[in-house]
Amino acid sequence: MSRFNFLSGLLGLMIFQSCGSQKSAIMWVSGIKTECPAGAGKMQCMNVHRGENLENAEWENFYSQIENFEFEEGYLKKIKVKEERKEKVPADASSVKYTLIKELVKQPDKRTQIKGNWRLAGLNNHPINKKANLPDLEIRLSEMRVNGYSGCNNYSGTIQQLTQDSIRFGPIMSTKKACLNDNVEPEYYEAVNSVATYIVEEGRLNFFNQHGEKVLSFLKSNEANKRLHDIWNATQIFGEPVTRKNSFPRLEINLTKMKVYGSDGCNNYTGSIKEVTGETIQFGNLASTRKMCSDMQVPDQYLKAINQVAGYRLEGVNLILLDSDNKEVLRFLKGD
Repeated sequence: MSRFNFLSGLLGLMIFQSCGSQKSAIMWVSGIKTECPAGAGKMQCMNVHRGENLENAEWENFYSQIENFEFEEGYLKKIKVKEERKEKVPADASSVKYTLIKELVKQPDKRTQIKGNWRLAGLNNHPINKKANLPDLEIRLSEMRVNGYSGCNNYSGTIQQLTQDSIRFGPIMSTKKACLNDNVEPEYYEAVNSVATYIVEEGRLNFFNQHGEKVLSFLKSNEANKRLHDIWNATQIFGEPVTRKNSFPRLEINLTKMKVYGSDGCNNYTGSIKEVTGETIQFGNLASTRKMCSDMQVPDQYLKAINQVAGYRLEGVNLILLDSDNKEVLRFLKGD
């Protein structure tokens, strides 16, 4: 009898210890991945909110993987997961293993509707004067940032808060050109700083202030950003600063002729633009001169990078070219 009691007690202790090392939890997974620090660089992280509902959701970067779970951009998912404590974990790894138990809810993440490039169509609930230089807006949810052209100056800023219907921008930083052209810059910046909520309907992105008054209305733009049409000097290649004391790589984009020209720092090149939209750009084969320079490291890296280009974004006076995985390969500074 005592032997039976001993075995029963031992079994109960083992079950208790096993249960103590794992538990279940409810969390929401965002339909957006955002940039997060990763050692010396950055990576794309899922965002999760731990809780039963999304009211006052507090999103946090999620560095681990969830076994058997599939992330879908544009969809919020409420899931139940098993959390198991791991032993002998490296210092830079998660101490918890997550496994999907059940997907409880799947619904569209309305926030993803606002990303991309937009052209101003209405200001303070009035149609925009088409004779004025029209402001534009680019929303990059992966970085929670905005940038654009005010009709006179280039601007950029952060998205400090974003829910399914509310949004708040951080301080807007702008260049300081004095413009003689007809523009609506003062009214535009005032409206941007008053934004509190948003709705996307019938292809329009409408922003409202805290009183529910429509202050900005945008139309989706898939046209190439006209600011691409310029001369650009390379400042970074694959994230490394260009420090050559001689000729820097240069890129000229001509949207009228759908051509590119430039120098890799040694040889001159030219080529066609096969396709360009508000977010993507694809170059044709580049023809180049054949000089051999004393230092070919920068030219070789530049040509390797430019042949990977699939997309772009503009940040003030900077042009960033991206590969097919949306990773930065080249960074330029406006040249004139």
